[in-house]
This record gives sequence, structure tokens and C-alpha cells, in this order.
Amino acid sequence: MNLNSFRLKIALWTGVFTGLLLIGSGILLWRISHQFNRNQIDREIRNVGQANLDRVQGGDHWARLEEALKFVSGNQQSARFVLWVKHNDKVIYTSPDWPGGLVPEDFRVADTYEGPSAPKPGQPLPAAPRRGEPISPSNPALPLKSAQFSTHQTGATAWRVGVMGNPYMTLIVAANMDDFEARMARLRNVYFTTLVAVLALVAGGAWLVARRALRPVTALTQTAERVTARGLDQRIPTLTSDAEFKRLITVFNEMLDRLERSFSQATRFSADASHELKTPLARLQMELEEALQNAPAGSPQQEMFSSLLDEVSRLKAIVQKLLLLSLADAGRLQLHREPVNLTRVLENVVEDCRLQAPHLSVEQSLVPNIEVPADPELLEQALQNLATNAVKYNCERGAIRFELTRENGNVLVRVANTGPGIPAADRERIFERFYRADKSRTNHVDGVGLGLSLAREIVRAHGGELALELGEDNLTRFLITLTEPPSSPADAGG
Repeated sequence: MNLNSFRLKIALWTGVFTGLLLIGSGILLWRISHQFNRNQIDREIRNVGQANLDRVQGGDHWARLEEALKFVSGNQQSARFVLWVKHNDKVIYTSPDWPGGLVPEDFRVADTYEGPSAPKPGQPLPAAPRRGEPISPSNPALPLKSAQFSTHQTGATAWRVGVMGNPYMTLIVAANMDDFEARMARLRNVYFTTLVAVLALVAGGAWLVARRALRPVTALTQTAERVTARGLDQRIPTLTSDAEFKRLITVFNEMLDRLERSFSQATRFSADASHELKTPLARLQMELEEALQNAPAGSPQQEMFSSLLDEVSRLKAIVQKLLLLSLADAGRLQLHREPVNLTRVLENVVEDCRLQAPHLSVEQSLVPNIEVPADPELLEQALQNLATNAVKYNCERGAIRFELTRENGNVLVRVANTGPGIPAADRERIFERFYRADKSRTNHVDGVGLGLSLAREIVRAHGGELALELGEDNLTRFLITLTEPPSSPADAGG
């Protein structure tokens, strides 16, 4: 997976943003739920306590109340509620399960009262309701002190403690929070499990949305990849109604229209110019050859005509290369394929190279009788261009090496030479037309920089590839890769 993918970044950023939002929302909701459930426990404590503080009760009453609370809570092994009660300055009841870590005397009792019947400061305390009579206006209930709540930890158990009372009694009710904490832990676990699943769905959804949203960009990329000198007719269909992408596609297609027209004009001009120049150059060559023959031997005129004839021949070679390149650009380079014995062609190239450069050591390592379907003239021209290049850019008493091998169903031709080598800055551009490497390497070398370009176009027209091959030695090596046709049954048997 490409970590620099814009689609991946959209999915990741969407997942991160959504995840942070969900985590923040979850924490907030969990706090609200925690507070809500804790307030519910506080209401239970308040209801348990204040319902029994409307009058003065004895120790037996609080014992019965605790038994009733245990029955309601299902007789759990751990106490759900525990009580501590003090009448005036005397403790009249303490639950048997009262935790040792809670010290009742440490809890503060409120000084204020609740309700409209609360006594005013300085007033005498109201009388306790008469026993045996129901609470009524004539037998009013005692005013209740404001309840105070806090949470305390004793060992592994948390307790929610409520402190309340009336003018004569103080009641402390402690609720075991184990069940509450277990419920909240289950809620937290369910939330985080759900969060992981939601984040996975969000990331997947973001990926699909990004993929769909970037579909026009994908189409643009695929079309751009198909745009070559032979594929300038490629266009992107308008498959989206989004204004931004629609405008981008329109601009890109208009650019391709302009590029196709310009390239067609340039190709047509190059082909037409090359074609039109062939006739006058041929006539000029014929006239110079005739003038050269008629000129006195050793005269200045003969030297001048000979020099001009060499320049005309050079111009004809350039025009021929330009014509072939323009045909290759337009996809109209005609190949007259036939079985070609590549070994023999290379032997001819090697022999020409030895005649052309007797001062160089020319070596060959050719697998015999390798045949490929090719245009013999064009393929030999490509090889001659590489050989000429190896002669031009060589050193005094240098070497040229020709190799022909088979490898993984391919035919490999290597042409290597000694010399100053190709600088790293020039290696990417050596196949560009009219490009020549640094001046120190080319000052005394004839040429216009079309040989390698033409050789590569010819090789590509044959379905192969020409590339500069880097090795550990100091040789400049060019590699031609051609696909070898499958052997026929007759060949296999013979």
C-alpha cells in the first residue's frame, strides 16, 4: 500500500477525526451516564434515610430497616446498604457489616434544614412527633437536615455515603458501589468495542467515498499514462457532474487537443521537409560527383568539391534519420519483417567496425544462429549506429565488445566500449534528439545527436528496448532486448 496515496490520507484523516470525535463524545456521555447513575444512588440513599427521619426512632427500628433493605436487594453476600445512627450524643445502631475504613465521626452533618417547616436560627427545636400517632398537622414531622454525599474507598470497595438527620438524630447511610462500578465497566467495555467497529466502518466508508470521489482523477491518470507520441488521441470521458472535476477534465482534454494538433503539425513538417530535401540533395550530390570527376587531379577545386560532397552526404544521412524519426513519431514506420540471422548481422557490423577503426581492439562473443523476425535493413542500421557511437566515443587503443546471448526467452545484444564514460547527469538524456553530452567528451566528435534516438525508435518498433546498462567495470554498455520467437516443433526436433 502506498503511504503517500491521497486516497489513503483521506481515509486516515477521516478515521482520525471521527475517532477523536467519537472518543470525546464517548467520554462525555460516559461521564454523564456515570453522574446520572450516581445521582440515582444518591436518591435511593436520600429516600431510605429521610423516610425514617420524620420522627425519633429507636435502635430496633433501624435494625428492622436494614433487614428490609437486605431483603429488597436480594440478600446479596455483600451488604448493599449499611447504617449508622446516633441519637443526640449516643450511637444507637451500627450495621454489623459497617466497613472498618469508614469512621462516622469524620463525616460532617449539615447545619441547614430543608423544606418550609425548617426552624429559623435562634428558635427552639420542635418537639418530636407523638409515638403511636400518624404524622398530621397536629402531629407534624420533624424537619430534615440537608443531605451530604461523598464517595470513599475502603480496600477494594467504593462506598457512596449519605449523611442526613433531624434535630435529634444523625443518620449515615453507605451504599456499596461494587455493582455500580461493574455496570459502568461493562458500559465502558461495550463502548470501546463498539468504537473499534465504528472506526473500522468509518475508515472503510471513507476509503470508498475517497475512491469514488477521486475516480475522475484516476481516469485522468490512466489517460495521461496512455498519452504518448502514438496516443495523443486519448481523451477522458466526462463521467462526473462535479463542477471542479468536470472543469479539470475539460481543460485536460482541450490541452490534449492542442498538443495533438501541434505534434501532428511538427511531425508532418519534419516528414515533409525531410522528404522534400531528399530530391535537391540527391541532385546536388550528383552534380558534385560530376564536378569532382571533371576537376583536375590535386587541384584546389577537387579538394573543395570533395569537402562539399562529404557535407552533402552528411546532410543526406541527417535527413534520412529525421525522416525515420518522424515516421516513428507518427506510428507509420513500416517494418518489412522476415527471419533475420542476428548472429550474421552482428558479424557484419563487427567486420565494418574493424575496418572503420583498425586502431581499436574489437572483441565478439556471439551465440551462433540466433534468428529473430525483424526488418533487416532497419535493425542493422540500429546496430551500426551503436557501433559508430562506440568508435566515436572511445580512447586511443581502446576496445569495443559485442555480445549476443539468450536469457529468459529474450535475445540480448550488448555493445560496450572503453572511453571517458557518460557522466551521471547526462545518462537520462542521451536518447534525446540532438542532445550531446558535455563538451569535453564531444568537442572532436562528429555528429548531431540523432544516432541513439533513431536506434531506440527502431528497436522499440521491433517490440524491444534499448537502454544504457550500468556495470561494475568502466565500460559504456548499451543493451538491446528483443523477444525471441518460440521455437517451432521442427526446430525443437532438429
